[in-house]
Amino acid sequence: MNLIDDLRIAWRALRAQPTFFAAAVLTLMLGIGAVTAIFTVYDAVLLKPLPFSDADRIVRVMRSQPPVAYSPVSPPILREWVERSSSAFAAFGAYVPQTLNLTGGGDAERLSGYRITPGYWDVFGQPIALGRAFGTAEENANERVVVLGDAVWRDRFGASPDVIGRDVDLNGERWRVIGVAKPGFRYPADAQLWLPAFLPADQAERGSNSYAPVARLADGVSLDQARDVMDGITSWQAETFPEPSAGLRAQIMPLRELIGSRLRTPLAVLLVAAGLVLLIACANLASLMLARGQARAQELALRSALGAGRGRLLSQVLVESLLIAAAGAAAALLVAPPAVRALLALAPGIVPAYHTPAVDLRVVVVTAVIALSTLLLFGLVPAWRSAAADPLQALAGATRSQTGTRRQTRARGALVAAEIALATTLLAGAGLLIDSLRRLDAVDTGIADAAQILGAGLSLSVPSMQPGEDFATWYPKAKAAVSTRLTAIDARLRALPGVESVALTNVLPVSGEIGWNGGFDIAGRELPENRLVQFRFVSTDYFSTFGIPLRAGRVFDAADGTRAAFPIEAIVNQTFVDRYLGGGDALGLTVSTFDGSGKTIVGVVADVRQGGPDQVADAEIYFPASTVPVGDITVAIKGSGDVLALAPALRSALREVAPEAPLFAVRTMDEVTRETTRLRRFNMSLMSAFAAVAVLLASIGLYGVIAYTVGQRRREIGVRQSLGATALDIHRLTLGAGLRMIVPGLVLGLAGALALGRVLSAQLYGVGGADPFVLVATLALLAVVGLAACAVPSLRAARVSPLEALRDE
Repeated sequence: MNLIDDLRIAWRALRAQPTFFAAAVLTLMLGIGAVTAIFTVYDAVLLKPLPFSDADRIVRVMRSQPPVAYSPVSPPILREWVERSSSAFAAFGAYVPQTLNLTGGGDAERLSGYRITPGYWDVFGQPIALGRAFGTAEENANERVVVLGDAVWRDRFGASPDVIGRDVDLNGERWRVIGVAKPGFRYPADAQLWLPAFLPADQAERGSNSYAPVARLADGVSLDQARDVMDGITSWQAETFPEPSAGLRAQIMPLRELIGSRLRTPLAVLLVAAGLVLLIACANLASLMLARGQARAQELALRSALGAGRGRLLSQVLVESLLIAAAGAAAALLVAPPAVRALLALAPGIVPAYHTPAVDLRVVVVTAVIALSTLLLFGLVPAWRSAAADPLQALAGATRSQTGTRRQTRARGALVAAEIALATTLLAGAGLLIDSLRRLDAVDTGIADAAQILGAGLSLSVPSMQPGEDFATWYPKAKAAVSTRLTAIDARLRALPGVESVALTNVLPVSGEIGWNGGFDIAGRELPENRLVQFRFVSTDYFSTFGIPLRAGRVFDAADGTRAAFPIEAIVNQTFVDRYLGGGDALGLTVSTFDGSGKTIVGVVADVRQGGPDQVADAEIYFPASTVPVGDITVAIKGSGDVLALAPALRSALREVAPEAPLFAVRTMDEVTRETTRLRRFNMSLMSAFAAVAVLLASIGLYGVIAYTVGQRRREIGVRQSLGATALDIHRLTLGAGLRMIVPGLVLGLAGALALGRVLSAQLYGVGGADPFVLVATLALLAVVGLAACAVPSLRAARVSPLEALRDE
């Protein structure tokens, strides 16, 4: 007989037992589907090559200078890196983000733009689809030119080739479009257009770090050789400029490793968790196959007696297993796309946008390999046992008493114990993540009444720094363009019904977003080298709106920020005082910061966990909002009742006073805080889902084995009852059989839980990887579930009359 005949016979055999077939396919679908869904995301984020020319040669070059690591650099440092590293890099560029408002030809649109230095386009192999790029010539000639991203070109300009040479309004200034990037090219991932950097004049501060360098390794140059070159450059900088460059080093990392790096460990853990679910599913499948083999023993023995060889019988059983594996894999591929969409919906914005996770040929191949491996690992042994049945014993009806059956029953028991162990491991991991989030939700972030505060982003147009213009010249112009509109916005929002207070700032607190940061000096004080502080610009009612207590001095008033071009008043937080002033009195001290001028400390406020509840407070200096030189502003209004009901009035009011400024990200501060822990919530949700599936599969497996065992021992139970055994005796018999699987499974699962806890430790907050409460609760829950799975067959066995049981056969 050929394979087609085998497939036909196998299909008829499976159709004859639809319950078994459906259970086997459903089990495989859950196991393979879980792995397929997670692998689809893992592959898109971490395995697929970046869509850049020779992407493996592209690296990020980052400043490492305690207390910071992997940070941008200042223009002077960048220039020296570019000029002195030609032996290591074929191209060297850098970028700095700038939000831009595109106006004219429709509603104002907020775009994510990047100012880029000469060399940027060469790093990425000139990825231009229409027109041309810009570089050194445009930078030196001070030309206001722009390259559009493919999506902006299509959405805003209808993919018209006539866009080349057209002038567009960006932040109220005219820029000429000279090129359109290739479809799919985005770097950074949110980039929508690119403009020349027009690096500040040579006197730019060496501590004003904002440019992110990116480079292409020269032909024949290895990563280690490039690192040696950069070590030489940074050593020269530290010797030549000892104070600002002390401890300066360059960290070089392949771009592929950097993109998605924060997801590498969480996704790997979830992939392992999905693999454990698959193992549980496979154990259930093996148990089903063993049970089916026992049920078919007489049929296969009869075929053997009629002349069918063992190889022929084995082939037939394996073909049936192959059909089951194929059906399970097909079902997994059907459920994988909606599962992937659900995964992405759990954590929007987490996955980098270079490759949208989707079930493609790579995923199909991996799924097929998993299904085939499942067949070989967990279908081969049951198939072999089924084909090896003794014809004489089987035809004599002795299959129930032969030792092979007892061995198979013990094998099924071992499989169930393994399922319980794996389920315990996953459930403990989910418990640790849930407890970690519970503790995070209870953390005092430093702001009060978060649910009663509504925040929103607003993008105001700010004059760009002109070619060769230094910071001191540009700053007053940028400040003046923003401050008058902030005054109007503040007044209009205060007048809204239901609004108790209004706050304006460059970055919402507890949002995880980073504004400005830099070094500072305090007159008459000796401070640590490489000190770093966060800069925040806030309005007069900022601290009262967010409920941030004043520790000493005063908050800003309406006159602060209006007496000079640069701010001359400052407020510091408690961490600044403790870290740099030894907890002493800060009021009246003069601190010099980003512009080099002195600011008098007029107040001290309590700490806020700006990075989110899982991040400790950093040292901060606050300046009056009227001195902010950037256009990205966040507004916050505090009200009573349902603060989201104020959103329409907020939008309307802002359209009145700033019609050219797009509004975005309208949400409560509770939502803002939750955003900082979304990756943790993503991990917890998936781990909990996997744990639930694992517990379900393990309980089904345990129920199946106990039910089968009870069925096999019906005559024995009848004899025991006829000899006086009570219902309690029968329960003790069946539950004892269950405990012999549950207890070893829990013991092994405890060891697995401790191992998984160590792996998860970096993702936990306030709870250890071996938390006793979580472990005890996990063991107790699995024990209850396991005993409940045993209870139904046990009750059924106790209700069978002795006469009925003895009549069985």
